[in-house]
Amino acid sequence: MKRTDGINSLHFNKNNKIMKTISGKIFTVKVSVDREQEGGLVKKTKEEYACKAVNFTDCEAKITKEVGSAENVKASFDILAEAIAPYKEVYIFDEGEHFYKVKVQETYEDDYGKEKKENIYYLLNADSIEQARKNIVEAYAEMTDYSIAAIIEQNIIAVFE
Repeated sequence: MKRTDGINSLHFNKNNKIMKTISGKIFTVKVSVDREQEGGLVKKTKEEYACKAVNFTDCEAKITKEVGSAENVKASFDILAEAIAPYKEVYIFDEGEHFYKVKVQETYEDDYGKEKKENIYYLLNADSIEQARKNIVEAYAEMTDYSIAAIIEQNIIAVFE
């Protein structure tokens, strides 16, 4: 079963596990924020987010809206860095506390019959590297000629659209 809304889609895989796909230009954003901790103590923290946006201005506006307006944000909120991420797509599964950058190497034949390899990067959530591997295999269910070259845990704590 597949439901599509624009360029984002929601899939139910063979295990009835929900997977949301986010396509388009993805940015990574690092912020410094004063957050109120339990007990009222205010602590400066550095956080990293991924954000789907059309440009840097749009990205900054979305991050400011989502992070800067959080209830536990006190005093200052600064965007330290923004960059265009290499991710082709972001896969959000119904479970998983950590985000992983997955490098997949696809093999195909070009127009002249010559074998070509292309590295493609994805961002997905999982509870472990093993779960991230299972999740990318589920996302690649229809694809036959690929290999998982690397899975690296990221410091990203949330993805915004």
